[in-house]
Amino acid sequence: MNKLRKYISIFLSVILLITGMGINGAFFNTYAAEEKVLYTATVNVDDALNVRAGPGMTYKVLGTLKPGATVNIYSEKIYSEKTDDWWYKIGYGTGYGYVSADYLKNIKPVLEYDYDADFETNLTKQGFPESYKVKLRELHANHPNWVFTADHLSMTWADAVKNESTVGKSLIQNVNSTPDSYKSMMKDAYNWDKGYYIAYDSGNWVTCEPDLVAYYMEPRNFLNENYIYMFLDQSYNPSLQNKEGLQKILNGTFMEGEFPEDTYETWADVIMEAAKQSGVSPYVLAASIIIEQGTQGTGGSIKGTIKGFEGIYNFFNVRAYASGGYDAVTYGLMYAAGEGSLGRPWNTRAKSIIGGAAHYANGYVKRGQDTLYYKKFNVITPTYYINQYMTNVQGAYLETGKLKNAYSTVSSDAALTFAIPVFKSMPEVNSTKLPTEKGANNYYLLSLKVDGKSVNNFDKYVNSYEMIVPNSTKEITVAATVQSTATVSGAGKISLKEGKNTITLTVTAASKKTAKYTISVFREEGSGDSGGGDTGPIIPDPTVTGKYTISTYVSGIKVGTTVSDFIKNFGVKDGTAKVFGTNGKEKTSGVIATGDQIAIYDNKGVQRLKYSIIIFGDTNGDGKISIVDLARVQKHLLEVTTLKGNQSTAADANRDGKLSILDLARVQKHLLELTEIKQ
Repeated sequence: MNKLRKYISIFLSVILLITGMGINGAFFNTYAAEEKVLYTATVNVDDALNVRAGPGMTYKVLGTLKPGATVNIYSEKIYSEKTDDWWYKIGYGTGYGYVSADYLKNIKPVLEYDYDADFETNLTKQGFPESYKVKLRELHANHPNWVFTADHLSMTWADAVKNESTVGKSLIQNVNSTPDSYKSMMKDAYNWDKGYYIAYDSGNWVTCEPDLVAYYMEPRNFLNENYIYMFLDQSYNPSLQNKEGLQKILNGTFMEGEFPEDTYETWADVIMEAAKQSGVSPYVLAASIIIEQGTQGTGGSIKGTIKGFEGIYNFFNVRAYASGGYDAVTYGLMYAAGEGSLGRPWNTRAKSIIGGAAHYANGYVKRGQDTLYYKKFNVITPTYYINQYMTNVQGAYLETGKLKNAYSTVSSDAALTFAIPVFKSMPEVNSTKLPTEKGANNYYLLSLKVDGKSVNNFDKYVNSYEMIVPNSTKEITVAATVQSTATVSGAGKISLKEGKNTITLTVTAASKKTAKYTISVFREEGSGDSGGGDTGPIIPDPTVTGKYTISTYVSGIKVGTTVSDFIKNFGVKDGTAKVFGTNGKEKTSGVIATGDQIAIYDNKGVQRLKYSIIIFGDTNGDGKISIVDLARVQKHLLEVTTLKGNQSTAADANRDGKLSILDLARVQKHLLELTEIKQ
């Protein structure tokens, strides 16, 4: 077997010489332009996967990949004789790198994609993230003339989701078929006193949970044959859109047959005319009407029989939203009945369709909101997050299916153009998904008490509180209540050490989502006043503004950090800090290690806070992660010795709250330089 591997290695060395590597394994930074993607795969690690300059652990680390990241593989498995393992060559940055084959999963061959160097160059030139490219290649294989453009947006992904998730901005209909997990219970979205979701549009449309908004905003969820049309240019193009395709949308709806007015023979005829006059795709116009008025045309805006507005129609529900004490239908008909531009008053169906199409063109398509995606989520024009055609969070998604059906009449060779959003700080991995649980998002505390007294300024929508108690208070009792279908953990009797104590309460909603509330309790040093504690918020002096993670201990410290750098990065204001070793003496040099402590003093030299320090993986307190630490974890698991206190915390390398074989594997991978232990 070893001889076979040797021969394979020699053969691959010759191949690698051709593709950009020397016989000695030296890695060049130039590559043949014709290299093809052979497979796609997903990174399968807990923390990070090292990308190296060559196929083996002796090569330089170029960087890391996050868990779940999608990679393109440019080689078959490459055998490393030195380490007796296998590697893959992958695309990394603007070049290539190598990763261990053991840490990739979902490896799928790219069989249908005939490598297109021009297409690849264009994707890279436009700045499409790698996770977009994987899906766009599949579409290109079946539609080689389709054009994909990257719209690089000015806002971050997180900011976009936050703004589109504000109350009343993105809605879902509150009907029996809609699970409560889709609905938000944030401030002004839910009436906690009377127990109902607050409607923001007629028909009982309520505010969405942010997770649902994120799912429908995430472009990578829709880069496939069924939903790519969400990003299609909406302009009228007679070479791509025709009456036959339009009729496919109208079949089975109230607009399938003859038009009820003398001006046009069929509904398709009037919509085609509206497209020609407005410059908007007839397919988009038809899909919009169906979404607004229902498949059977049951919307009140097109009945023509509403009292006070007889003979008035508003097919696109222009300005149909509740305002000034009027419901949405009435307010929209008031606009349709008014004198003005766009052929108003819309006192015929034809006028309403043609005039409404012109309104849509002027208000959206010609302003840059020229795809179904931008029609719903305005992240493209300077008036961000407003001037959105619909509040239904699923609006673009629902209309897309109708467009796909219509475009089935168009040749797959047609040069359709798709504008695809790319946000700043886009997550490397698409983690959005539709909620699977049906329960409510009631991850809120209804009350919070300390020693029977309500915390001052308690607000269910505020998740952190601070309080100070005298030194004589060695224990407090925390009590919290939630809705009946939610649960809360972390309350009860809490022992206090001198200095800062962080109490965390976790609320688990019926939807299985969680939220954390924290109470920072500062117990004064020495013999303080024995009176009752103040449960109001305070700002202790001194303050810490550094980059490390502080809970019951300090973590997030890079292995090898010196004492001086640690104190500097700790960021103490209005005070000073000192590090003490496990022997209790002040530590002024060397590196930070598990078991060290940092004490914080105010400007008068009085110690106010003290924390233990944890370096995950450093179980023996020498500030390094070595074979000694691996042995200590192993002995603990074999019950030969027992790790306690800070050592036990440091041994929990995967931070799941328990010591197991997974932690042993994590330390081993770190020593082999396959992954790094996250601090």
